[in-house]
Amino acid sequence: MDAVHSFLRSRRRFVAKLGAAVCGAALPAVFPTVVPISAARAAPNPDHSKLETVATFGDDFRLVGIGVTKAGRVFATAPSSVHRSRFSVVEVDLRSGSLLPFPDTRWNTYQPNRTGERQWISAQALWVDERDRLWVLDSSLPTADQRLQPPKLLQFDLEKPTPVRTYTFESAITPADSINDVRIDLQHGYAFISNAGNRGGVVVARLSDGRARLVLAGDRSSVSDPKQHLMFGDRVARKLDGQVLVLQTDGIALSPQRDWLYYRPLTDHHYWRVPTEALVDETLSPQALGQRVQSLGDYALTGGLLMGADGTLYGGDLEQRTVVALAPVTLEGKPAFTQRTLVDDPGKISWADGFALQNDYLYFADSHLHELNFSNGYPRKGRFAIFRVKLPPQPSGLFAG
Repeated sequence: MDAVHSFLRSRRRFVAKLGAAVCGAALPAVFPTVVPISAARAAPNPDHSKLETVATFGDDFRLVGIGVTKAGRVFATAPSSVHRSRFSVVEVDLRSGSLLPFPDTRWNTYQPNRTGERQWISAQALWVDERDRLWVLDSSLPTADQRLQPPKLLQFDLEKPTPVRTYTFESAITPADSINDVRIDLQHGYAFISNAGNRGGVVVARLSDGRARLVLAGDRSSVSDPKQHLMFGDRVARKLDGQVLVLQTDGIALSPQRDWLYYRPLTDHHYWRVPTEALVDETLSPQALGQRVQSLGDYALTGGLLMGADGTLYGGDLEQRTVVALAPVTLEGKPAFTQRTLVDDPGKISWADGFALQNDYLYFADSHLHELNFSNGYPRKGRFAIFRVKLPPQPSGLFAG
């Protein structure tokens, strides 16, 4: 096992050097409703994208998830695991900066004794699909009565104030699980949802009838490597109770052709992928599905992930407080990435988390989670914010995100 880890470390160093040599940089952008921030400093890439501010928030809205439509409408979530914000899901008025509770105020007024059918318990993640429909993942809370307020996934067409479809996950997950992020695959007709709690894994929910299964739970790819940790300098990240932070399957991304699902546990550096056709194949045993998983190597320790239409994987490097771009390559006959820093703006980026991609702009949420939810994170600095950077034109004819 020591030899394996030594090989992975060596390959990681080689991949990083190769990535710095072969990857280009994106161009700056102009958008009149955005207040620009200074261009990111150039290290190691000489032409980082200009970081622009889309919106900022105070402590009454502790931002985590975002979704952006083709018309540029911006939606955001504030989960309630530690602190309940004034609203749980909002649309951001980009001209005034005001927050419009979505779909209305009643949904955003939590009542612990009311069913979760028409209220947000802990809205975690958002996704806008290629038909410009908004999906909201509500992970519920372990302290809630999950028979009354179970986790749910809702689809909105945005012209209506009520959801078109609501999905719950029945016996696929338990209160010990913690569903975290979602990707919608309209090509196969499924939702894929990461499970950061318990034994990790991916919830596979069929959109036609809501049938849901938790797969890859406990697989080597779904649980964090106990030999690695999220580090703040030389300090291991710890929860508010002092325990070492361990989070399982967290970041998740679909390939543009919808043939691969990329995912990773939060608190190590490993990256993995699995064919979507294997995920939706109910005839595969857990062992057979696990054999279809491919290791991609070790790279930046990221939270949220998103893959662009050109196959570049984007994520927030939580230890370096940057945004990275990972380009797919083949090394020694195996799939891997080359990594470069896309945005490095000291003092601006704290914890790049939720991601969205529309109209050749990469949007991301700075949630400051380590300054709020950990006992030994960095001191609190700056406001919650949604940023964006201009990307090179994305290829046409492919699904973005």
